[in-house]
Amino acid sequence: MLQTSSPTTNSLINPQEIEAHLKTLSQWWLEHTLTDDKYTFVGEVSHDGIANPKANKGIILTTRMLWFFSESAKTYQHIDAVHSQKLEAAATVLFQFICQHFIDKEYGGVFWELDCYGKLINGRKQVYAQSFAIYAFAAYYTLTHNSAALEQAMVLFSLIEQHSLDTIHGGYHEALSQTWGPLEDLRLSNKDLNSAKTMNTHLHVLEAYTGLFSAHKNSALKIALTRLLACYVDRFYNDDTGHFKMFQSIDWQDESTHFSYGHDIESSWLVWEAAEALEDPSILKKYKPITVKLATTCMQAGLNQDGSVMDMHNIAQCKDIPERIWWVQAEALVGFTNAYQLTGDSRFATTAHTVWAFIKDQIVDNVKGEWHSMAQKDQHANYKEYKVGFWKGPYHNGRALLELYQRATHTQH
Repeated sequence: MLQTSSPTTNSLINPQEIEAHLKTLSQWWLEHTLTDDKYTFVGEVSHDGIANPKANKGIILTTRMLWFFSESAKTYQHIDAVHSQKLEAAATVLFQFICQHFIDKEYGGVFWELDCYGKLINGRKQVYAQSFAIYAFAAYYTLTHNSAALEQAMVLFSLIEQHSLDTIHGGYHEALSQTWGPLEDLRLSNKDLNSAKTMNTHLHVLEAYTGLFSAHKNSALKIALTRLLACYVDRFYNDDTGHFKMFQSIDWQDESTHFSYGHDIESSWLVWEAAEALEDPSILKKYKPITVKLATTCMQAGLNQDGSVMDMHNIAQCKDIPERIWWVQAEALVGFTNAYQLTGDSRFATTAHTVWAFIKDQIVDNVKGEWHSMAQKDQHANYKEYKVGFWKGPYHNGRALLELYQRATHTQH
């Protein structure tokens, strides 16, 4: 993160409180996911905190863990050197495992899923996954200065540009086969539409390229990041509504059935982070009003009465989905804080505080540790969602805590 200038830090959430929660969270992940046997780490931990060493390992969880341990280790170098060393050791375990098992030695790129022993289950090349590997490798490189991490990140960048970049219509193709060929089913998950281009994948390519360019000022990266930022906003953002279009055809026909408050507020600060990384005043001037409008729309339309942020809005039914999801609240913390720092508008700071109060009351599991996937008041009687799994890592909540602490104390990644 490049530090955004702040009018004042008096209205930011107390950094000591944030750091204490970050310490608890990072310690939980060290204790519950790393093992002493050949499995090295587990792919799933239940709602009750019970590890499942036989669970398959997904690249999304694995790279998100590598990213979180790396970024946390950097932050704790200035707070608690012993804890930082433990986090760095954990990051190294994850980095080595990815290099040994997840990287496709024949065709390049990272696999989608392995069994618990590291044997290939699904070798498809989801561009979303390649992006998270870049993001994680860049973080590990800035922590350790391990040249192999930077080399791997740059190889993945080149593969995305070679195989996924749509040179006819612009943007990036969603997914390819293990051999980088076409696929019929492009979906990231069963919840998604089978669209050729998605806001979600483009957002995380943007995030990855920003992280890698911040770590390595490469001219090809700068060109790609500048092009992608323009494409992402021009093609996915709807200025009339203040929302992003989620799913589009290969030639940019809107196929969306909903918009996502969580992705909108996450985009608000990641768009600004990308603009800051490019260090171009004209780009900053262009994207500042968009950043603020996204946060404003989410604040005005996406809040529940209890101060939490809703999940999404069904366009056809003109109906909000009011469930409170953990990652949405985490991204709202950063998005509203970022908007406050950009504008000095106290409404954004107040909203960030209400979201934080809701997280502490309804999302944090003060008994078993970590965060619930869903607010306790939204959980049904047989709720058993995992604490750690294919889609749930320490990335959204861990990153929110890191961002808030660094912004309040004026430290950087």
